[in-house]
Amino acid sequence: MQQGGIRKNTNNKQPLVSVVTVTYNAAQTLPQLLESIVIHKNDNIEFVVIDGGSTDSTLNILKENEAVIDFWISEPDNGIYDAMNKSLQYFKGQWVVFLGADDLLMNDFTKMLSVLKDPNTVYYGNVIFYGKPFFKVYDDYYLTKLNICHQAIFYPKAVFEKYQYDLQYKVYADYHLNLRTWHDPQFRFQHVDYLVASFPEGGFSSYTKDPVFEKDRDLLFKKYLKRKSYYRYLNRSIGFWGMFKRFIQNK
Repeated sequence: MQQGGIRKNTNNKQPLVSVVTVTYNAAQTLPQLLESIVIHKNDNIEFVVIDGGSTDSTLNILKENEAVIDFWISEPDNGIYDAMNKSLQYFKGQWVVFLGADDLLMNDFTKMLSVLKDPNTVYYGNVIFYGKPFFKVYDDYYLTKLNICHQAIFYPKAVFEKYQYDLQYKVYADYHLNLRTWHDPQFRFQHVDYLVASFPEGGFSSYTKDPVFEKDRDLLFKKYLKRKSYYRYLNRSIGFWGMFKRFIQNK
């Protein structure tokens, strides 16, 4: 195990936001992310990197940029969401944003800090999604169509005092977390019309399957979303008569 970084808040004041990035052999893209972090970095923002034991020059990049990185650690892990769960013991922020090593912060990221007030609200902004701005305000039904991009989400620390990512979902553990949090009366989601991040085409979820999530998808929507949204989803996915059959069976 190796670790490093320079914690900036020496007066024991918690940073408002932790930006957490999990990496593995990310030397080709990490410098661009660091450049975008530097633009926004201040005492209210910390940057934490959880590396999975990279064998390329990622560790050299981390060591060379400790003036920007508050904390980093490198050791083997069991994948992206295991690393994200591990980060919970290291980040200090009152809210946390998870970015990939090939993501970038956008101009409005710092503006979001003035919005973060309610410790039980999950705030989410806009992103550049496959090269185009994505400004969707989610409702219960739209969550059956598309997960909220994790690059856009500012989770209050209270979410992770209650939940962790479920590692049985190799690709969509963040989708599962969002469904649970959306359903939980302790929390609410609020959209903010700021462009906060960008991510490229060809990410992990675009080439990796999650058969466990796909098997559980119907049951998860049924469990965590409103009944009306669930049946609208069924009508869309298996047609009216398939939806009607499910409705009758669940009476």
